[in-house]
Amino acid sequence: MLICFGKQKQTDIATAQAAAAMWRFSKLNAQLANPKLATENDAEEYGKGHEFPTTTYKTAWDVNGTLEKYLSAEIAAWAMAFGLGKVVKSGTAPNFTYTCTPLFPANGDAAELPYFSYVEQIRPGAGVVLDRQAVGCAIESWQIAIGSGPGRANSKITVEFAGSGKVIDSATGITMPAAQTEKLLPSASLTLSINGVDYVTSKNIVSLETGWKNNLRMDAGFYPGSGFQSAGDGSSGAIRGRLEFGNRQGNLKFFARFDSASTEYTKLKSQTTGTAVINLSFDANNSLQITWQKLAFSVVEIGETDQILTVSVECTPLYDATNGVISAVAKCVVDSICQ
Repeated sequence: MLICFGKQKQTDIATAQAAAAMWRFSKLNAQLANPKLATENDAEEYGKGHEFPTTTYKTAWDVNGTLEKYLSAEIAAWAMAFGLGKVVKSGTAPNFTYTCTPLFPANGDAAELPYFSYVEQIRPGAGVVLDRQAVGCAIESWQIAIGSGPGRANSKITVEFAGSGKVIDSATGITMPAAQTEKLLPSASLTLSINGVDYVTSKNIVSLETGWKNNLRMDAGFYPGSGFQSAGDGSSGAIRGRLEFGNRQGNLKFFARFDSASTEYTKLKSQTTGTAVINLSFDANNSLQITWQKLAFSVVEIGETDQILTVSVECTPLYDATNGVISAVAKCVVDSICQ
């Protein structure tokens, strides 16, 4: 299986991308972004003389998929830009910086995230098994997991996405670009400050997970005039004409060693608020820094990890009147991400 997807954003939800606007990666999971066609029949209609269906109808198309990868500077910049939606690019080669924040319609931003195309191929060419392009995809969620121990598996990202339902099947016309060279962001590079505590300097951090969920309004995409799989063919099944985010949610959970100086339980009881700054890097030109601008501890549970006393903490990200909810600063050597 080969995959590539939009490095740049589509001009609109219905316009497929060409190869020049895409990049190619490997991934860890074997899941395909299988297009699903919903159908209905006339079993409930009167006048047939019996209760059985006689005809089926194409109703609507649906597309969704998951990318699971080792965390790299390139995929981090892409996920933050397309997942949060508002991107400011700065810098020049080889140090491009993407400052990513959530869209806020109250401030004049759109309610639609940037769209991208997603291509899957299996043995393309004369003996093609699969060759299709899903058009108008948006990120539903991203989740980063950082763990202890050596190896690439201790720094991973999982991205879920959904599509308009429009699929160009068989001979997409996409000749995949060469595979993108990635700069991994290993867990050993982590610097971490949460609610006033530097968990790396104290050598207490065990693992953490953080992420963002857009709760896309899937049903609202099917509106009068949203379009069909084949333009002008009402029998080909409806597709979405928009994908708007719903009530978005951020999350942060971490495990740390618990000792006499640990303050997590005290901060839970007092509902102390503070920031969380998570930083991972490959070098000076390739890194990711996620800042939760204001958070409080919502759950603190003391237990053990490998027979050492630990504390499990779940955080509630809050809206800060000055800085918002979250900002992600991603640096990499690749230009034009989400542009």
